[in-house]
Amino acid sequence: MSLASVIFDARTAGARLPRSLVIFEQAARRWQGGHELLLVDDTGDRRLPSLAQRHQAVLLSCGSASLGSRFNAAVGASRGDILLFPGQEDRRAADWLSHRLADVELAGDWDAAVLPMRRHSWLRWWGLLQRLSPMDTYWVARSWFDRIGGFDPQLGSDALPDLLERLRACQARVSIEVA
Repeated sequence: MSLASVIFDARTAGARLPRSLVIFEQAARRWQGGHELLLVDDTGDRRLPSLAQRHQAVLLSCGSASLGSRFNAAVGASRGDILLFPGQEDRRAADWLSHRLADVELAGDWDAAVLPMRRHSWLRWWGLLQRLSPMDTYWVARSWFDRIGGFDPQLGSDALPDLLERLRACQARVSIEVA
């Protein structure tokens, strides 16, 4: 069984964090494999320790201002062979996570996958042609993450899309979900 390391960034999630954690818990109930939940924080918000405890998440305090550096610190503390970076909360992402990752095998059809956040219908097709957003949901095999050296620690909101571009450049099998 694969262990998924699910990593939330407190700064990026902001006020949506509690709801995102609840939606993630609903999706994780259907998983076959195990998971660990990590919450990386550079805000020092006093409410986060109790929120992390309520959702059985490991709270990692990080002094770095860049998203790439915070995510690298969280991955360094994780144990999973699947790295999951949930984006903006929505039911579609929860359904995708619960079904797509329920039977994932690292030797499967893809090494990384992205579920773009829902866009308005007329923008949807245009959005698929555009660069992916840090608000999308990203899944990466840890072996590929390690192979390309992780996130660029200099990058902020472009850290996730940049990681995907580098994975593609290294011939990783990347799936962009359109469901």
